[in-house]
Amino acid sequence: MLLAVAVAAVALTLVVRAPERPRTGLYAVTGTRLLRVPRHAVQGVVVTLGPGRLDARRGPEGWTVDGRPAAPELARALDDLVDTLVHLRAVDAFRGEVQAGFELDPPRGTIDLLTPRGRRRLVLGGLNGAGTAVYARRDGDRRTFLVGTYLLSQLETALHRRDAATAAAAH
Repeated sequence: MLLAVAVAAVALTLVVRAPERPRTGLYAVTGTRLLRVPRHAVQGVVVTLGPGRLDARRGPEGWTVDGRPAAPELARALDDLVDTLVHLRAVDAFRGEVQAGFELDPPRGTIDLLTPRGRRRLVLGGLNGAGTAVYARRDGDRRTFLVGTYLLSQLETALHRRDAATAAAAH
């Protein structure tokens, strides 16, 4: 009898799969990757958001903004922005030519990632009805995507850090 229980236990161990662990962190994110660029390939970021504009280039010595070396706070904000952009995924996607309500023409802002293979552009529109996501479109893609407003926060932080560094340099 004990032998039969042991054989049944071994058989169940081989047949029954262990429960899968839920994905967490970055591995739990789903949705379309919007810019599909590896972090190391990003050579520059050009951002326009409303009246603000930032033109940052990454070289062997670090970031330069508008032709001048970036302050440490601005360099960290640019690194954070690049991390956000290379991992950016859509919350939702809409197909078709109807773009009413997305406020993409004229756009609220643009983001250009500069890489050895060329420029990757993301055009930003208005907020969704709940104010939790922003509409966006990639160059050459007819779909419109919803992206979390965290992206806007990252862009505003980089622009603010650039303005603060410019003001500090003027004094």
